[in-house]
Amino acid sequence: MIRLPLLLALAIALTVAVPAVAEPNAQLVASVQQRLNLLGFRDVDASTLSTRQIAALHMQLQGRALDFGGFNRLNTRSRVQVILGWD
Repeated sequence: MIRLPLLLALAIALTVAVPAVAEPNAQLVASVQQRLNLLGFRDVDASTLSTRQIAALHMQLQGRALDFGGFNRLNTRSRVQVILGWD
């Protein structure tokens, strides 16, 4: 009789201790891939990137980051290289 509560407590402790790791949303990955292509990073497969990299690229590649020409685009390309670990 003592075993059942002990096993139940152990099972609950194990399920709480294991962190849940979720894959990035496929639509988000496709969006990041499209923006990487626009910046000239066609060789990068966004589906192989980590969740952190996808999130960082998503945040970095918003708004005026993709404007053609100028310092802003060069700055964005260098930040993307850092996120990808190419620096």
